[in-house]
Amino acid sequence: MKNSPPIIAAILALLCGCTTINSTAAFNGMNVDGARTPVETVEVETSGWFLFTCIPIASGNPARPNAVSCRWFTNTVKLKNNIDVLHARMKERGVDEVSNLTSHREDEKYLVFLLARRSYHTSAVLLAPEPASSSKNVNTKK
Repeated sequence: MKNSPPIIAAILALLCGCTTINSTAAFNGMNVDGARTPVETVEVETSGWFLFTCIPIASGNPARPNAVSCRWFTNTVKLKNNIDVLHARMKERGVDEVSNLTSHREDEKYLVFLLARRSYHTSAVLLAPEPASSSKNVNTKK
C-alpha cells in the first residue's frame, strides 16, 4: 500500500489527454499556392480518454496547448477546439489566411471497449499577407 500513490499518479498521467501545437518555419524558399509566402506549418492535436467510447475521463485543455494541463470528465476532443487553437496561432503570427487546411479524427480502443483514446489532428500552412498592389483601389475618376 505504500507504493499506491505513485502508481495511481502514473496511471492518471497516462490517462491524461493533451492539446499540442507542433510547427515549423523551415521552408527553404518554397512558395505555396502560387506566389504566396508560407510563414509556418502548424499541426494541432487534441486527444482524450473515454470510458466505453463515450464517457469522457480526461482530455486536452485547448486553453493551454503544450502545457501539462487536462480537463477531467469533459470532452474537449472536438474539431472546433482545434480550429480555435489554430486561429489563436494565426493571430499570434499576424496571419489571416491558410492553405492546405486538413483535419482527421483517430479512434483507438483498448480492453475490448472499456477504454478508448480519441484524437483530432488539424494542420495548415499559414500564409503571409498579400503585398498591397499599387494598382488596386486606384481611383480613376477625374
